[in-house]
Amino acid sequence: MMNCKKFQVGNKMRRVLLVIAAVIVGYGVYLLTLIGPGNYVKIYAGNYLWEMRLVGFLIAVAVFVLALYLLIALFRFAWRSPKSFSAWRQRSKRKQADQNLGSGYLSLIKGDWRRAEKQLLTKTDVSGVPYLNYLAAAQAAQEQGKTSKRDEYLNAALKSAPKSRFAIGLAKARLHLTAGEIDQAEATINDLQEQGKKNAQYLGLAIQTYMAAGHTEQAKALLPSARKYDALPSGQLDAISDQAYTASLSLGSSPSTAWKALPKPQRAKSHNVAIYAQALINQQEFGEAEKILRSALKQSLDTDLIRLFGRLESEKPAKLRKAVESWLIANPNNAELRLAAGRFAMQEKNFEVAETHLQSAIQTAQLPQAYALLGELYQSNEDSTKALQLYRLGMAALSSNEDKQLNQTLALTTGELIPATES
Repeated sequence: MMNCKKFQVGNKMRRVLLVIAAVIVGYGVYLLTLIGPGNYVKIYAGNYLWEMRLVGFLIAVAVFVLALYLLIALFRFAWRSPKSFSAWRQRSKRKQADQNLGSGYLSLIKGDWRRAEKQLLTKTDVSGVPYLNYLAAAQAAQEQGKTSKRDEYLNAALKSAPKSRFAIGLAKARLHLTAGEIDQAEATINDLQEQGKKNAQYLGLAIQTYMAAGHTEQAKALLPSARKYDALPSGQLDAISDQAYTASLSLGSSPSTAWKALPKPQRAKSHNVAIYAQALINQQEFGEAEKILRSALKQSLDTDLIRLFGRLESEKPAKLRKAVESWLIANPNNAELRLAAGRFAMQEKNFEVAETHLQSAIQTAQLPQAYALLGELYQSNEDSTKALQLYRLGMAALSSNEDKQLNQTLALTTGELIPATES
């Protein structure tokens, strides 16, 4: 609105000036019509007298004014020429620097690191944004393994744009993290902490750096802000959250304290339950382990949790066996449940039930542990022949499982399958 008003006022002023100029010119023409053709103009200068017709005088004055104008214009041009030439050269150099910057970035995108580094460092002294040249050159140098040159370019970027310290620091931390230089990346992140509290790029980079450094508590502390500012995709933040809480549980000096500190959704995750239950079993706190495992297995019959449940010790193993058998009603072909039930039956010396469950585990999945336990059962009944046979079959099953795992690993890495060794 203000621009429109200024434009209208400007137009009115031009019209007023044009009217005034037209009046003056008209008046001058009118005066010329009053002068006769025979009139003369006399110019006195001391003892000299110049006399000329009026028309000639007017022509001379016009020529003089024109010559004076041209002389002044020539003088101004000569005065400004050095500066204009210098400005033209500066513009030309800057244009070339911009072209080199663009070409360097294209080479960087294409992966031509050496050429990118050379192009990006050309004409940096006249570049309008030299810090961009140095930052891109730092990446090109890192891709070539030239870390000392990379650091040199990063320092040059900061020197050329000290007010852009935060942005340059983020680029520096990202390069260190990519290169696996976790300590340097973390030091840079910590140095930018005050400025980065509400910056999405900083928060995402900081969380990834702290996780790589194993400082999960610091990473967890940033998760709420990271979600608020969309620092990373929600799925990635969920995965990092899982990793952070799982690491806290695994590395905590007190499993019980670490477990209580977990948010409720994290305590519902099978892998966290397995870590906590394993820690309880290692401390021979079988009652608490049974409680936590029973609750989790009611929600999901996770294989790792079943195996941990089967390792429990109790003065009443029959109670544990009946719990397992209740789950077997809906899952009769679950070999891990059969193995756990067979183990508890052996603890209560109910060998007939144990043999039934262990044989079912072998028929369903050829579990090496089932062969071993059934061999122990026959050994306790002084049937050494059957026991030895089962031990051998268990070893063959174990070898077969190792071959299958190797086959799966090779399939993932090479895409080719190798037949498993037959027992």
